[in-house]
Amino acid sequence: MRKVPSTMATQHPDSATKFVPVREEPDEAVYSLKMPTQGLGCDEYMVDYMGKLTPYHQIGQIVLRLTQEKIVPGKDVFITPRMVSDFAEEPFRQFMTLFAVMEGIYYSISSTGEQGILEIVQAMTSTVEELVRCEERANNLFGIVEKELKIPREGKKLRIIPLFEGVAELLSTREVLTKYAKIASVKDYVRVFLGKSETALLYGHPASALSCKVALSDCQLAAEELGIDIYPIFGGGSLPFRGHICFENAKNFLEEYSGTRTYTIQSGMRYDHGSEKTIKLNEMIRSSIKKEATRFSLDERRRIVTSIMIFAKNYLQEISEITERVMMVARFVPDQRERILGSEEVRYYRELRDVKDLAAHCPDKSIAQVIEGLETGTFRKLPRVIKFTAALYTCGLPPELIGTGNALKEIKEVQGQEWLNSLLHEIFPSLINDIEAVTKYYSKGFLVTKKIAESIENLKSFATFHELDNKYGILVKAAESYIKDLEAGKSTTPSKFAIQIAPGEVSEYLGGSVSANLGKLILDLGKLRGSLG
Repeated sequence: MRKVPSTMATQHPDSATKFVPVREEPDEAVYSLKMPTQGLGCDEYMVDYMGKLTPYHQIGQIVLRLTQEKIVPGKDVFITPRMVSDFAEEPFRQFMTLFAVMEGIYYSISSTGEQGILEIVQAMTSTVEELVRCEERANNLFGIVEKELKIPREGKKLRIIPLFEGVAELLSTREVLTKYAKIASVKDYVRVFLGKSETALLYGHPASALSCKVALSDCQLAAEELGIDIYPIFGGGSLPFRGHICFENAKNFLEEYSGTRTYTIQSGMRYDHGSEKTIKLNEMIRSSIKKEATRFSLDERRRIVTSIMIFAKNYLQEISEITERVMMVARFVPDQRERILGSEEVRYYRELRDVKDLAAHCPDKSIAQVIEGLETGTFRKLPRVIKFTAALYTCGLPPELIGTGNALKEIKEVQGQEWLNSLLHEIFPSLINDIEAVTKYYSKGFLVTKKIAESIENLKSFATFHELDNKYGILVKAAESYIKDLEAGKSTTPSKFAIQIAPGEVSEYLGGSVSANLGKLILDLGKLRGSLG
């Protein structure tokens, strides 16, 4: 049986301290995969073609550089691309990604005899059959490369890693994996990618975390039913909203998301927290990973799903009041990687953001009716999750707080105090810790509507709110003045200025233009948090 990676370095643009151009990514990959004496000690590196401006020859470059370092891809470490999901809309981008994979495989087999690239991440498509067709397509191309370039292929094949994002998608994990394993005649193992971030963008922090926990439990049940191994990858960033995968929170997330076999180590962790903490985090995950998922009974699962729907409903109601303003701020969040496509230009994200699918999974008809009645058109225009998260934090409103207080109050009223106690202390014990970790970034700013203010007051019954961090508060005020002028349509005169944020510590904004100065403020706020978004 193959080695299962414990940590996967990714190309997410969530670092506040570093812009990474594509020309530096091969070096980044090698450094991420080298042993801690020379690198970070990650087991796997994801090359991302999902809306990102990644050169098609990048996989081959990484393979060649690894082999020069006497590191064998596919055996010592792993390179795993993520590709566009929709073949009907973007067939040539998918083909080009697959040919890029073949180039990497060719170089790897030629140099080491190992396949090099074993798997490709593909976001869940509308049908299980399309996942199987994608795997067939990849292996058909593999056959062409074998024939034309005379490489030995016996015993080698490419596999697909399905990516599940969204509450409805995560709650369908067991059903989909069971069907996929049977259609694809899987006899040994399946890796599956569970996405926390995009789910949080659409449904809020608690709903996304609980959905991932249910999916992890369901993966274990599916594995037992099928008689195969299922190895979940938990995709998350270092801020609580996106997974809270950081060294300081390692004990919590390893317990909370038990059953995960691979955790993503994104750019915010690697660059904003630094190499030393990243190496320690890699070592801690590798030594302390919990292979057994929390098991939920049918009754517990039904109750958890009802709680998920209550969290999601309240989040959707509150975020809908401020969506347009958040989108305006998000336009000024600097790109920290080179992208070519926004969320509206990728069919996968357009379909994922149809939140009406949520109601079909709701056990409570009255809650389902409220969800079905929501005006959800604006959600399809939301920016990608990192810009969305950065925009909310820049306005002094951590997204973890949105909808949570009102939802906890409603859960108590609808499901009872006993269930609420169980939810907070046994099922999702990290929730209050996650909330308390971000309260020092809450500034009662201009985004806080009456409904959101009420929700935050309710949340104070469950969590301790810390004083606003002084440095953070000063920079939020500066950003807020720019944002209010932009909203009012005022033509802000270009300016250069400096702010004293602490004795002997000055932040300078010398770009002159509104976009340059606001963009730097957004990055500086991200540095204080330890991640852009």
